[in-house]
Amino acid sequence: MWLLLLMIAIMPYEENPYLLLGENLFGIFVGFTVIKALGLMGFAWAGMRMASGDRMVHRLGARQATLFFVFLTAVALLSLVHGTGFQYVIGRYIAYAVFLPFVVVAVRSQEDLGRVLKWLVLSYVAVFPYAVRQMLRFGERLGVGVYEANYLATILVLLVPVAFAFASLQRVSSRRWLWIGAGVTLVVMIVLTGSRGGFLGLIAAGVLFVYRRRGLGAAAAVMLLLVIGVLALPTELSTRAMATLSGDTTQLPAELEASNRAHVGLFWAALRMISDSPILGVGPLNFKDLSTLYTGLEQANMAHNMFLEIAAEMGLPVLAVFVVLLGSAFSALGRTTRLRGGPAAAELATWAEGLRSGLTGYVVAGCFISAEYEKILWISIFLSIVVADLARRHRAALAAEAEPTADTMEGMGGPLPQPS
Repeated sequence: MWLLLLMIAIMPYEENPYLLLGENLFGIFVGFTVIKALGLMGFAWAGMRMASGDRMVHRLGARQATLFFVFLTAVALLSLVHGTGFQYVIGRYIAYAVFLPFVVVAVRSQEDLGRVLKWLVLSYVAVFPYAVRQMLRFGERLGVGVYEANYLATILVLLVPVAFAFASLQRVSSRRWLWIGAGVTLVVMIVLTGSRGGFLGLIAAGVLFVYRRRGLGAAAAVMLLLVIGVLALPTELSTRAMATLSGDTTQLPAELEASNRAHVGLFWAALRMISDSPILGVGPLNFKDLSTLYTGLEQANMAHNMFLEIAAEMGLPVLAVFVVLLGSAFSALGRTTRLRGGPAAAELATWAEGLRSGLTGYVVAGCFISAEYEKILWISIFLSIVVADLARRHRAALAAEAEPTADTMEGMGGPLPQPS
């Protein structure tokens, strides 16, 4: 467990060159970092536990795990068919395959799950002062010198509802306000990234979480608060949002106008790639190399949409697997949000709602960047396996408590009938 928590603690600093251990490991793990080294150590530990008969091995039979391995196999086969991008793409997804058993074996109990979720939130809150220092140092949006701004915003979107989920569970006022402060800090960070896609994801995540907890009126109030508050403040995000909403290209800064033009061009380029090769795609990691041929733009770019990029590079069947995989994670979390029982069951249901709302926001933000390679996405999907298993245990315990015993049956109407 502590190995997993250490990996989470340094996730916000993954782009730091001091954490890069080598260009690759055995020609498979491209960009071999400290996080990947910790993941391999965790995988080895989990492998030994499973080989010794660890009871958590049954979690690898969950639908999300099965679909992930189907997805990984399809990507590997397509990489071989196209003969390009094999090491990079397979190396990335193999890294996630390493994390899968590590997560499902390490996070054994509800206490473990709570600890992991807390570390995810607090690790990104803790990076805020350093990120602000780098922002002021380079005179750019929050994220420069730490991570790319739009990707950082998308990661933070997933974590905001989790922070407020913890706040809603606190019975001590001081602790509640500390978690509210953590959630607000993450929101401020998203605003300072200036990411329009991240902000839309934040609205989606916030509205869903508040709607499920407080109803439609409160959800509408949160949406208005976010929109009006952000547009009224003199921030990079408000400038970019207002310039985009105005539709007057003559008023757009050169950088933003070029970004908008690229997004539109890449959208249509992705659709044309899908039309040209709907089954096998153009090949993993080939989108960027081919983008200039389809957009007519001088600069090559990724698709800036994880769904279109997967469909364009690997075909519609692989996109279908990815969508069903996401749907399975949402379904597992959604069932858990309806969990009934004592305080522990209510706690798990609230965490599941936080994860589901955050994952919803991540998917929305992922329609504006190529977010399918982010570790936070796959860790969240793998945690949905743990959440579903813990919910199953709660339901089993509740059913066992409700099952009538011999004593209660006698009290209800005499002794139990004896078999003939």
